[in-house]
Amino acid sequence: MEAGDLVDAALAGLGKGETITNPPLADEALWTAYADARLAPHPSESQVAARYRQTVTA
Repeated sequence: MEAGDLVDAALAGLGKGETITNPPLADEALWTAYADARLAPHPSESQVAARYRQTVTA
């Protein structure tokens, strides 16, 4: 993939209203699923996950 291909893809994505482009990703549904999962609310977000509540001793 040439740099010009990346620029063309970025401009095409911008023209479609995309804020992020991933030129080699052919299946747009994969990106949509990732973005939806990343932005979905998680019930436990009001507290730190248990794995991070361990006390570290030096």
